[in-house]
Amino acid sequence: MSFLTFNRQSYMHSTISQAGVYSLRAAIDNTDIRQSQNLSNIYNNVTVNLTNSLKNISNNIWSKTQRTNTKTSVKNNNRASSNQIDINKATATLESSGYNSKAGRTLAQIASNRAANFHGQCATYVKRAIQNAGLGDYQQGDAYKCADILSRNKNFKEISTAGLDLSSLPAGCVLVYGKGVSGYNKYAGHIEITLGNGKAASDGITNNIRQGARVFVPVSNEYLA
Repeated sequence: MSFLTFNRQSYMHSTISQAGVYSLRAAIDNTDIRQSQNLSNIYNNVTVNLTNSLKNISNNIWSKTQRTNTKTSVKNNNRASSNQIDINKATATLESSGYNSKAGRTLAQIASNRAANFHGQCATYVKRAIQNAGLGDYQQGDAYKCADILSRNKNFKEISTAGLDLSSLPAGCVLVYGKGVSGYNKYAGHIEITLGNGKAASDGITNNIRQGARVFVPVSNEYLA
């Protein structure tokens, strides 16, 4: 074999080898591109699915919140209506109730003397004042429960509040607010005794008598104080 022939064959082998390398590199490059595109598609699909899932979760939470708020609003409206019905059951007026002004002034004076600062003990202070005035035994129960307690107490009578400005009531009237009524405690309500001057006493003294209470006036002629 001549030197020329050998070189020609070597050149052909070299060319073929280089072409194979280029083809292999191209195949690898194409594979990388396809893999990259596949990964990109997978990422995009995951992102879209995750975004849609988050939207669905957010919509479900919003819907549940709206339903809860609606139910709460209905319950509050029903509770308010129930309280209003309870208040309107009383038909007696202050004039027809047999209000005892002497008993009322005594009760108001005791409540005023004992009042200190508001600290969540309105029911305790009012019930102690009633007890010390000789108008009833001390009974356990939160403020709102005093409506039932006073309803059973023969020394008091509930009057109608229709068209009545509670701040104009005379001394010794007991105001009982239901749970959450007029902005008072949603668990215990509130109770206070009018002082006859636009103020009311419980554990503290307020000059802001709110509407919405049930009103019980002292009618006893046999109080002990």
